[in-house]
Amino acid sequence: MKHGIIMGGVVDYYYDSIKRAPGAHKIATHLRREGYDVEVLDFVQSWTVEELKEFCRQRVTNKTEFLGLSATFSIRFKTLYEFLPWFKETWPDVLIVGGSQAFHNCEGFPLDYMVHGYGELAMSAILSGNVKYTEHTWRNGVKFRRVDATHDYMAARMKNLSTHYEDRDHIQPQEVLTVEFGRGCIFNCHFCTLTYRNIKEDHSRSEDNLYTEMLENYEKWGVTNYSISDETVNDYTEKLERFAGAIKKLPFKPNCAGYIRGDLLVCKPKDWQMIDDIGLNSQFYGIESFHTPSAKSVGKGMHSGRLQDGLLAYREWAKEKGHFQAHLSLIAGLPHETLDSLRETKKWIVNNWVGQSSQIMPLWIPDKTRKYEEQSRFAMDPEKYGYLQTTMEESNHNNSPWEDGLSPRFRKLYEGIVKREAHDGEIVYNTEDSTFQEEMSFMNWKSSTLDLYKVLFYLEHEWYGDDEATRKQPPLPFSYHNWLIDPKYKWEDMSKPMSELAPPVEYAKKFIEDYKLKKLRSTV
Repeated sequence: MKHGIIMGGVVDYYYDSIKRAPGAHKIATHLRREGYDVEVLDFVQSWTVEELKEFCRQRVTNKTEFLGLSATFSIRFKTLYEFLPWFKETWPDVLIVGGSQAFHNCEGFPLDYMVHGYGELAMSAILSGNVKYTEHTWRNGVKFRRVDATHDYMAARMKNLSTHYEDRDHIQPQEVLTVEFGRGCIFNCHFCTLTYRNIKEDHSRSEDNLYTEMLENYEKWGVTNYSISDETVNDYTEKLERFAGAIKKLPFKPNCAGYIRGDLLVCKPKDWQMIDDIGLNSQFYGIESFHTPSAKSVGKGMHSGRLQDGLLAYREWAKEKGHFQAHLSLIAGLPHETLDSLRETKKWIVNNWVGQSSQIMPLWIPDKTRKYEEQSRFAMDPEKYGYLQTTMEESNHNNSPWEDGLSPRFRKLYEGIVKREAHDGEIVYNTEDSTFQEEMSFMNWKSSTLDLYKVLFYLEHEWYGDDEATRKQPPLPFSYHNWLIDPKYKWEDMSKPMSELAPPVEYAKKFIEDYKLKKLRSTV
């Protein structure tokens, strides 16, 4: 049987992530249907170079056709920059294929192919030997072939989006697995860089297909916790109706976390029961701004007062049903936003959102477009939206944000990675040394009401202060896996303040070490 290996890993803020690489298992499932024996190697960020070599010495045979790298986010781990050249030298006839939604997540690796977009159909074409591609070179000089899955091998409308795990994946019941209801977004927010957006029809999978996947994970592994990867879970009432009906047939009620459009939630109370039936009790709201003119400027038109009142009404309704947790995601610096409007938003959170979570980040506008990647409308034409490039000296107010202890990650994002060199008039970043850091730099913007440095200074010195709302914030919905890997924690514990939830660092390390031992001791 034809054979392949796919490696995947994720970095978290807390410790080496125990989150499975969803894209790796998705591609593996697809290729198994086509007759391949595909094994997934998870948590690759936690493997040493020698361990990766030992694993491949055990697994690679004359039937091995490819080694895949699945990058949900960046997979630019230092170990892979050392391991992959060794792999190519040892098995020169085995294809190395990288894949990600973001083109630069595999930057600099010695790939034969780089698949950009949802990769099922593109991988089938590559392995058939008849794939459309263009020749390219990474900025470190490594040549590769780029496969545009976004346009040439569209896999965003597939009705079968199942992921099937195997015994050799060693799935544990307390894990939070990723599940897809559908791909793409019906909205077109001004700051968004998502490729599959502004879609005007229900693009979700078959509900029977979803039922079978979740039942299998329960019967085989005991899994009941899920992270839903959809860009907007509640985009269509009919979609919720179908999936709620399917999930209600399961012999258990799952716990799910997912992205919810807050204004749709507020204006469609008839959807509330279906959301509860799905088990979507941990919700992430991309609110962006509670200043109505700012929200409208990015395509979110509901009046902020109505939105706030509606979110609170839903919260009380959902709490009566059982566990409920919600997160507000905000952007500081949108058009029309002022320091006073940001202060009003913070005041509302302190008065109304204690016990839930929230996060605000500055508006980052890339100062240069990234090749082959979707650009936001802000990035394509900043001046149209009132943003002008300014100098550090002009806008940073005597450098005070840096001198007063602003988080260094903000400065690095503005300046780009420190270790860089000029090449043909362009800045080239040392990817191998930077590993997971972003190689982009960002526009130092000013608008008629704010500038980037005022935003940074305000967030550092006022927003993230020592107040009750901050102290009582629970974990973000999409980081639950960091705690739940320890069986002593339950889904409901994720409502507790983070100060009461010690991250199980040692348990997580042991979990990954046990996984590696099982992989290395088995030749199946």
